[in-house]
Amino acid sequence: MTGAIHFAMTHSEPGGLREIWNDISAGLEARGHRTERFVLYPNGDAAQRDHAEAEGWHHVLGGRAGGFGGVAKLFRALVGYLRRTRPAAVITAMPFANVMMPLAVRAARTGTRVYVSHHSPADTHNPALVRLDALTGRMREVAAVICVSHAVAASLADKPAAYRAKLVTIHNALPEPVERAIDALVAEDAPAKVPGRVVALGRLSYQKNYPMLLRAMAHVPQGTLDVVGAGEDEAELRALAETCGVAGRVRFLGQMTRGEALAHAATAQVFAQVSHYEGHSLALIEAARLGLPLVVSKVPVQVEGITDGDGALCGLPVPIGDDAGLGAVLARLLSDPVEREAWARRARALGVAASNRAMIDAYERLLVA
Repeated sequence: MTGAIHFAMTHSEPGGLREIWNDISAGLEARGHRTERFVLYPNGDAAQRDHAEAEGWHHVLGGRAGGFGGVAKLFRALVGYLRRTRPAAVITAMPFANVMMPLAVRAARTGTRVYVSHHSPADTHNPALVRLDALTGRMREVAAVICVSHAVAASLADKPAAYRAKLVTIHNALPEPVERAIDALVAEDAPAKVPGRVVALGRLSYQKNYPMLLRAMAHVPQGTLDVVGAGEDEAELRALAETCGVAGRVRFLGQMTRGEALAHAATAQVFAQVSHYEGHSLALIEAARLGLPLVVSKVPVQVEGITDGDGALCGLPVPIGDDAGLGAVLARLLSDPVEREAWARRARALGVAASNRAMIDAYERLLVA
């Protein structure tokens, strides 16, 4: 391989995806492969743009491209970037970058192999980009289409056969430093569990389906809920907690550092994540490795996320909309230490199996073949 492996996204908003690309890039660098990272444009927040650049991310354009003229300008800039850097491979994420990259590589004539990736089900993406992806994903420049779960791959079942033939699944994993930090937390000096505490981690947004969890807490009189994260739905969720009569047992703790969030989660007796959709949630992997009993929404990607390599469930799925059923599961786990410990052991084994080394191995085999 003569050129570097480039990791690309549409924009530089912080989150799990940027963390995954940072981690895989560092993992491949540690094995002797040259890597670079770039985004098409910043997300509009100057501080976040500067932070991304400090991490080593390059912005193809200094601002977001708007309208046909803006897209054309971005396309020319991307072609120029590819000609200057001549990557051996580019692995993309986010729908717009997935569509743009094969076209730009063809225009640049660099011979770069493109690997597009999907980190959430296709029906959560812009419909126009989904249709375009069905076309660009079949181009000869696209070497493979990576999905972070089998459920995400299944959401692409209506793509053309030539597209589906390129599908490969590589599950997410945590960065090695996070794995080590969690393992330290579950050692003999682990924080004491707080009786009755349920924890949820993630952005306060529609995706995470916090209203169902709040309504369920009305059926768990012995339980408390700590929500770690911030987001646009906070005021609405606080109001709902009041309406449901659980405001005194629910704490919205806001954004924490990774270390703070993990340490706090370790004090809980149960982890709940009843999302409408995920890809392969890093928070779920964290909770599993912490040995927290896992309660998730009964949607394909979440059920896959709590299933081990032998097909055994390592957590408890609850149908979306079944508030009382969710409450009953949480109440049972909080009141039965024997059952809680059994699910905790299964979760811990699942989390340890989702290793960073296995993930880097899979990307290396694919990208350096």
